[in-house]
Amino acid sequence: MTARCSLLGSAICALLSLGVLRAETGPPSQPAQSPQRKLLQELASLHDKEPRHIGAMYVAARTAAGMGDFPAALLWLDRLEKVGLGDELDPDDFGAFSKTKEYRERAARFAQMAPPIGSAKQWAEPSCTGLLPEGTAWDAKRQELLISSGRKRTVFAISASGTCRQIVPPADGGLLSVLGMTIDADTDSLWVASTAAPFMTPTPAAVPGSALLARIDLAKGRVIESFPLSGGGLLNDLSLTPDGSVYVTDSQAGTVYRLAKGAKNLVAILPAESLEGPNGIIAIDGGNLLVADFHGLSRIRNPSSPKPIVARLEAPGGLYLGGIDGLARRGEQMIGIQNLVGRSRVWSLQIAPKEDRVTQATVLLRGHRDLLNPTTGAIVDRQFLFVADTKLEQALPDGTLSKLPPGRKGHRILAVPLR
Repeated sequence: MTARCSLLGSAICALLSLGVLRAETGPPSQPAQSPQRKLLQELASLHDKEPRHIGAMYVAARTAAGMGDFPAALLWLDRLEKVGLGDELDPDDFGAFSKTKEYRERAARFAQMAPPIGSAKQWAEPSCTGLLPEGTAWDAKRQELLISSGRKRTVFAISASGTCRQIVPPADGGLLSVLGMTIDADTDSLWVASTAAPFMTPTPAAVPGSALLARIDLAKGRVIESFPLSGGGLLNDLSLTPDGSVYVTDSQAGTVYRLAKGAKNLVAILPAESLEGPNGIIAIDGGNLLVADFHGLSRIRNPSSPKPIVARLEAPGGLYLGGIDGLARRGEQMIGIQNLVGRSRVWSLQIAPKEDRVTQATVLLRGHRDLLNPTTGAIVDRQFLFVADTKLEQALPDGTLSKLPPGRKGHRILAVPLR
């Protein structure tokens, strides 16, 4: 899912992930102990400890706006302006509040401080629509970009001409909402993380919170293995390591699971809540892991050992690198899409091999008109391909999709050149 899970426990994580805590069209009536109120309290507590935590301030402003507490939203935006967001505000995050004079004045100032960076060209505009796409993977054998569908419970293959091919029957092997994906080229198969979501169709008889890891045979177009997560969760993104293990993040439980090669069950490698809404994950350093969460990036050393070591990476110049969704890797270069705060950015990152720090962080793309809820991408030759307009904001809590504003087209796939 998009990087909406934060530090606030499973209930809040699920609400954020499925779009419940979006800004409303008007000031709703909120009980004193509503999840939104609890969220604001915990964000305020985090801000007291870390006054420069951009994610805390942005999510607090968005949540206050959704509750109809516009003065509180203004307060959080003013605090954020003093620290510096480094991006434009996203009006979709603020609902009716974005129509006010006070919001527009602040939005103009944020935009002035964050001019556009970089360039991108359209790689394809798929003929299939209404997918609520999330995960991506490059199928080098067939020269197609695979994108998962959170709504249609399947995976589609997209060509550069925009043709769209369904590669597995909807709900095959018990597939739920399909999120993160990674290809195992050696076996010509695709690993996918799948989690129950209210906007899935056809609606399954699955228990809310159900989740599973599945492997799809790309040649046959069928699910050939399925590994349900005992107790449920929010399996989000995944990565393969050289020893054949599959690691998958659980954004709800705040942990990472391992499926060892030949194993039949997912096993947590970290205690619950070790991470805050973990999302993107990628193998680095010959078997270690890089994981993105609400606070930033962490390296997990020796993930297959009985006691893996988690170390938060220091960002250069105090940059906020939290809320990164998908991660991709080309040699020592990591590419990440940050979509929790602002209009979204594409980052190029380099990690010190032996030290717990990010040595370089460069914005590759910011301010592009098509950056509308991007999630994950894939590196193909010397370019980064990603679905720029996922339309995830269409998903409503009751499982239906909202209407798109005039002028919004299909799921544009952009290509960002890499040096």
